[in-house]
This record gives sequence, structure tokens and C-alpha cells, in this order.
Amino acid sequence: MRRIKRSLGILAAAALAVAGLSAGPASAAIQPIAKTKAQWQADISHVQQPGKGCYHASYPALQWHAVPCVTARKFPLAPAQPAGSVKHAGPLAVGDGSDYSAQVSGLISKGTGTFTHVSSGITMKGPVDGTGPNVTNAVSLQLNTQFFSGSPACAGSGDPSGCQAWQQFVYTFKGCSVSCIFMQYWLIDYDATCPSGWMAFSSDCYTNSNAVQVANVKAAQLATVKLSGTAATGGNDAVSMSIGSGSATSVTNSDSEVHLASFWNTTEWGVFGDGGGSEAIFKANATLQAKTALTASSPGAPTCVSEGFAGETNNLNLTTTPALTHQPSPTIASKQTDGTTGTPSCAAAS
Repeated sequence: MRRIKRSLGILAAAALAVAGLSAGPASAAIQPIAKTKAQWQADISHVQQPGKGCYHASYPALQWHAVPCVTARKFPLAPAQPAGSVKHAGPLAVGDGSDYSAQVSGLISKGTGTFTHVSSGITMKGPVDGTGPNVTNAVSLQLNTQFFSGSPACAGSGDPSGCQAWQQFVYTFKGCSVSCIFMQYWLIDYDATCPSGWMAFSSDCYTNSNAVQVANVKAAQLATVKLSGTAATGGNDAVSMSIGSGSATSVTNSDSEVHLASFWNTTEWGVFGDGGGSEAIFKANATLQAKTALTASSPGAPTCVSEGFAGETNNLNLTTTPALTHQPSPTIASKQTDGTTGTPSCAAAS
């Protein structure tokens, strides 16, 4: 009897040991979670979405979950012609080609826009689609690429060598029936019947990705907004946005729309009017700093280029920008104000 009990005890201990060994790998496979909301907001931007579609993520899980997509309205966030150099004294209004953009010598796979040094009590308003009365918080947030030649999407244009592609990662106040994020694509100077599913705008063509609904961005939340755009050769591009640090939303679509990943080397980031060439209007003495961080194939600090791509504007002026300290990735910053201005400048670091 003692031998039987002893044998059973040994078998039980062995079973527990095996169970313990089995539990180890299973526990290790459990997806980690961020310890703080701030850490989560940084970490979720590095988690790839499962595929093409619309997604949402919530603290503390570092995982995207599919959500219903919505349709972005057919309204243009039109391109501007690049402005001339801004290296001179005096105020220079932001937008319609006047801005600072971050340029690298290689290729960009990700850009992230944030705002720092946002003045207290800041307010913003503007017309929706460039028409009608000013509406509180009616603005767009745009992370724009440069205009680029050579995209296969230009093959059917009247003059493929003169056609340029352009991609925007955007939040708009009324981009859908509500606020939403999506990607807008352009074929500038297409000069032919637009491809199926694309809308005509003068001699240009534009179309939208799917969109996903998000909460309105209020002026007081600008300092907590993070909007990112990514591009992957042969894969999906994505736009993602978080407000605060507890949730994030994303939309993905094939990079083959304009083949951005093969050409992206310059990024503009800012707050502008809500489409239709409109103006975002801030109250007097408002100040903010637009900060653009990049993941790129080339090391080192990006170059500040005196060029913008958004056709929309705001009523702030570019001004003197303090130097940046060491940054975790290639970064530029430019300060904008409706108050006293100095000589426009841009700061870059890595």
C-alpha cells in the first residue's frame, strides 16, 4: 500500500512538473501589455495591423481589433504649389505651400505628427469644406508626403512624365458624416479621364481610402494628439490616430494605390482648414509647435525644407523655433504663432 501511495505521489509530482513546464511557453506567448497609458500610446504605434481594413485598440492591450469602416465624403483636400524660400524676416502664414517639411536622403516608411508647446486656452474654428459659417474645432490634421513623379498610377495620364502622385494621411472634422481619419490620394496634372473610382478636380484626380469614425479633436486636445502614416512596399499603408493615451484608431489600404513606399522622402505635418482650401482660425496670441518624427532608411537628422504641400491654411505665422535636443528618431519642429513673430526657422535633430 505504501509503495502504491508513493508511486501515485511520484506520478502526481511528475504531472505537476510537466504542467509547469507546459505552462511556461504558454505564459510566454501571452501578448504583453503596456504599464502606463503614455507607454501604451507609444507602443501601439509600432504594432502592425492584421491586414487591409479599419481597426481600434484600447489600453492596456497592444492589439488591434477590426471595426466597421465608413465612407469618406468626396471632397478635396487639394494640393498647393510649393512656396518659395521662407528664410527671411517677417511673418509668413502657414499653408497653401508655405511651411517647413522634413526631408531625408533615403526613404521614409513612417511619419508621426504631434504638437508641443501648445498655448493654454487655445481655440480654433473654421468653415466646413471652405463654405458657410465658422464652426468650432472645424479643422483638418494633415500628414502630407511630397509630390512625386514616376508613380505607376500616372501611366494612364495625358503625359505620364508630367503627372505627379501625392498621398495624405488625414483627420477631418467632417470628412465623413462625422469626424474621421482616412488617406486621400492625388494624381496631379493627370490631364485625362480619371481612373475608375477617382474624382476629377481641374486637371487632377483624387480618391479616398476607407475611413473610420473618430471623436472630434478639440483645440484643448492638440497637445495629446498623435497622427501617424506608414507605407510598405508590396503591403499596406496605414493612417493611425490617438487622442490622449487610452485608445487609437487606424485605417489600412494597399500601397499600390500610388506606390508611395517607393518614393516617400519628404513629410509635412500641421493643422489646417477643414478642406476646400479653407483656413483654420486660432484666437489671438495662440502658439504651437508642429513636430514631425520619421522612421527612415537614412540615419541622421532630416533636412528642414522650406516647402509645404497642403492647399488649406491656418492664420498662424511661422516664427523662430528653439533648437531640439537629442531625439529618438529623425525629427523636425517648427513654431507657429498669432502673436509676436521672429525670423522663421526650423529645428532638426535625431
